[in-house]
Amino acid sequence: MSLLARFEGVAEFLFTEAFKKSSSRLQPVEIAKELVKSMLRNKQVSISQVYVPNIYRVYLHSKDWGPIASFGDAFLIELSKYLFAEAERNEYTFLTKPAIELHADDTVNPRQMVIEVDFDDSIVVDWGEEETDIEPENEHLRLNQSNWRESTSIFRESVMKNLPAEGLVRRNLDYFLEIIEGPDIGQTFALQDEEVIIGRHGQCDLVLHDPEISRRHLKIAPGRENGWWLDDLGSTNGTFVNGQRITHQTVAPGDRITIGQSVLVIQRFPLT
Repeated sequence: MSLLARFEGVAEFLFTEAFKKSSSRLQPVEIAKELVKSMLRNKQVSISQVYVPNIYRVYLHSKDWGPIASFGDAFLIELSKYLFAEAERNEYTFLTKPAIELHADDTVNPRQMVIEVDFDDSIVVDWGEEETDIEPENEHLRLNQSNWRESTSIFRESVMKNLPAEGLVRRNLDYFLEIIEGPDIGQTFALQDEEVIIGRHGQCDLVLHDPEISRRHLKIAPGRENGWWLDDLGSTNGTFVNGQRITHQTVAPGDRITIGQSVLVIQRFPLT
């Protein structure tokens, strides 16, 4: 019997017996049902296919996250298979096998959840049935309650999606990101040779206090020469470059990047 099947049976028993008077604990099967709803709400219709998101970030209150995180990767894999089966039943298409992330976030009320979705064809999901050997440099952390930020062994993300390794320039600290409009106006952030995640979540590399941006809104990674590669991370209100909404886009110093009420510009440090 699958984990979800067992969870559903246990959840029903707890609700009708132990929790008959007080439904105080979020059950794993509730997450599965909400994931399916998010998948159906965010489907995209192309010429010949109906695509659904393949990345699902689930934010839970820490009191709900702790017990569910204890199930470990087995539960995440079960959720991935469950979504895959539901998509097949509806004849929907994933870019890859669905990847599920669980995050603790105390801005979410107990017994509630916030789900953010994304489309990303660079994700690799391992259900543990096809690949058994993992190179040491590609090992992933298990769910870890100590830092509230989890990465799992069921997927890994390429840092430079759609960009070859050759042609990348080592900028060191030659460039920085400046916020010229919005609640964090005047703030700057040095750009190095690593990707930068921008959003409201406290675990982002650059945390902004703009209520109109998503918890994980935008990724900036070094591109070729003096360019950078932007990825909108499935944000609610979108990402705009020079007034045009984008999903993936190369930008150069001076381009205006708008997320929510905030406008960001890549600048170069004055030469000395």
